[in-house]
Amino acid sequence: MAVTTMPLVSLPPHHRASPPPPTTHITTLNKDRYFSNHPTVLLINQSSNSKQLKQIHAQMLRNGLFYDPFSASTLISAFALSPLQDIDYAHKLFDEMPEPNVYTWNVLIRAYSSSQTPIQSLLMFTQMINLYKSCNEVSPNKFTYPFVIKAAAELLDIRVGKVIHGMVVKMSLGSDVFILNSLIHFYASCGHLDSAYRVFINIPVRDVVSWNSIITGFAQGDRADDALRLFHEMQGDGLRPDNVTMMSVLTACTKKLDLKFGRWVHSYIEKNGIRGSLNLNNALLDMYAKCGSVEDAQKLFDKMPEKDIVSWTTMLVGYAKSGHYIAARRHFESMPDQDIAAWNALISAYEQSGNPKEALAIFNELQLTNKAEPDNVTLVSTLSACAQVGAMDMGGWIHVYIKKHNIKLSRHLITSLIDMYSKCGDLNKALEVFNSSDDKDVFIWSAMIAGLAMHGHGRDAIELFEKMQEANVKPNGVTFTNLLCACSHTGLLQEGRDFFKKMEPVYGITPGVKHYACMVDMLGRAGHLEEAINLIKTMPMPPLASVYGALLGACKLHGNVEVAEQASARLLELEPWNHGAYVLLSNVYAKTGKWDQVASLRKRMKDVGLKKEPGCSSIEVNGVVHEFIVGDNTHTQSKPIYGKLNEVFEKLKSNGYEPNRSQVLQCVEEEDMQEQALHLHSEKLAIAFGLISLKQSQPIRVMKNLRVCGDCHNVAKLISKVYDREILLRDRYRFHRFKAGECSCKDYW
Repeated sequence: MAVTTMPLVSLPPHHRASPPPPTTHITTLNKDRYFSNHPTVLLINQSSNSKQLKQIHAQMLRNGLFYDPFSASTLISAFALSPLQDIDYAHKLFDEMPEPNVYTWNVLIRAYSSSQTPIQSLLMFTQMINLYKSCNEVSPNKFTYPFVIKAAAELLDIRVGKVIHGMVVKMSLGSDVFILNSLIHFYASCGHLDSAYRVFINIPVRDVVSWNSIITGFAQGDRADDALRLFHEMQGDGLRPDNVTMMSVLTACTKKLDLKFGRWVHSYIEKNGIRGSLNLNNALLDMYAKCGSVEDAQKLFDKMPEKDIVSWTTMLVGYAKSGHYIAARRHFESMPDQDIAAWNALISAYEQSGNPKEALAIFNELQLTNKAEPDNVTLVSTLSACAQVGAMDMGGWIHVYIKKHNIKLSRHLITSLIDMYSKCGDLNKALEVFNSSDDKDVFIWSAMIAGLAMHGHGRDAIELFEKMQEANVKPNGVTFTNLLCACSHTGLLQEGRDFFKKMEPVYGITPGVKHYACMVDMLGRAGHLEEAINLIKTMPMPPLASVYGALLGACKLHGNVEVAEQASARLLELEPWNHGAYVLLSNVYAKTGKWDQVASLRKRMKDVGLKKEPGCSSIEVNGVVHEFIVGDNTHTQSKPIYGKLNEVFEKLKSNGYEPNRSQVLQCVEEEDMQEQALHLHSEKLAIAFGLISLKQSQPIRVMKNLRVCGDCHNVAKLISKVYDREILLRDRYRFHRFKAGECSCKDYW
């Protein structure tokens, strides 16, 4: 029988290998069988931990098995792809192999494509190509490309993916269904849905994965109607949908908020015997919860044979977002595992549904119970709640918490901190956070521009935008909304016009409805009502309520009754329930002394069941947020507050204060009653509380839900001078900083 001797192998420069034993005698006819059935090789798949695998590696080095491609590949595959995964060790083994075969290359390329570092998959692929070109060693095959394409999808690298697509065609692999399915997923992941669809329609024979890939791509890419159309076409093509198909269809239903079709899908799943996996049931739960039917969600939840933290959290969010807060709380308390995701769901649900105080209360409870550690999601949601109510003490405490616990400042956290400090009135702190960030993305720049805008620093906002350009950060639509607001709040009309005109030709951003609303607001504030009306007429899309609301607000400033009536009528056509349209028109009538029309409007509001949003002001003292409404007497310190308020007005009158009775928007004939109505505005009560509760050195920060009235604006200026106090008042649109009898807005707001 012939005997062959394995000689020392000459290695390419990129390999670092220890030489094998001088001779290893293996019978040629039994070689493959010998290696595949060798006891040491068989032990690889029986290993339960990486330590055992490393011991096998040592044994293979001693008996020469490692220098057999099959044995080495089996070991590398165990390290790279099994639950015992150690890709770094697998890569070291790979580097020791004299001549890795294409299977071994594919193992590592595949492992890296699903790892935290998919770039390594592309680097290995490049190395493989270069070796083939220089040494004519191994070349990629049809099993290589799906994993390389997956890596490109993970990196969202459209350029690299297109190059790989070209290589596939050049290698005559353009009809391989596995590769084509990978390309559909790649293009969809990168947002190139039309390219994904072109690949799909050119597949000679489509399988279920082909259909699932394109339906998922459209569903996740906000083209829900196309996803549902393809679902119907799939059935016409004679293919049976599976779990993955139905989950994508449910995603499309959820995005459309189509409860009726969602119920049909649920029925379809049951009638067609599609196995109800945990993931599919969770997708159904999510659809019901987001479409507003917590009743359907609860029925399904009760019947589910298996539930995980996602199931419980979905129900929790569904109850909270639909306003069933007691049920949400009860559900939260019955959860088997209240991990940080559950706390985050509750905090976020309150914060996003306009209940920031409740969100802060839940965060405080989390701190007291010490059941879970806050993560980035917790802190971002809580900072957003702080920004809404002006809770800067809490927001500042979170900032200290981040530093104390060495929490990495992600871009989301930096943006949230800038937003919180800006909206709570500390622009210097916001700038400090901004300047400390080394890696600023478009959202960080945009948040800081917004902060400068709301504080009336229009010129500074423009300068920051110019620095953003110098830093080669491309602006987006939000950037321009904030920039146009900055120009509007500071009367920089020509600058605003220029930015608006340059949006599409210079920056490639098509102006949207928000940008048009900003321009209408800017022109209207400056008194250019006719230009604002002409701009609305030239809009390429139907004007939304925000556009007519901006025009109506300008009419209030300038007392233009005719245009106000037209704008109000159009606004109510779009949103019949919009009480603001009635209130603003009522204010225009009141300003021009048309009290009959005021009374008529108020009666019409009552007839249709609409109520004016009450003015509400809040102030934070020693970490507690106190709220006041007009004429509020529910506060525990109401007596000293009103006592202080009376003292304030006595002092102001002796300093020349005259009530601005034009701000009384109801027909109150008696002068003393008019004055009393003005004195009871919520921001005045909040400022009075600040005067008796805060130290002289502390600024008084007040947040109001509506636009501050002219009389309150004058009173705040006088208080800042007479009492030598700094007052920061944030209304619905911007900040007013009162100091020494002056306001940062220069009376232009």
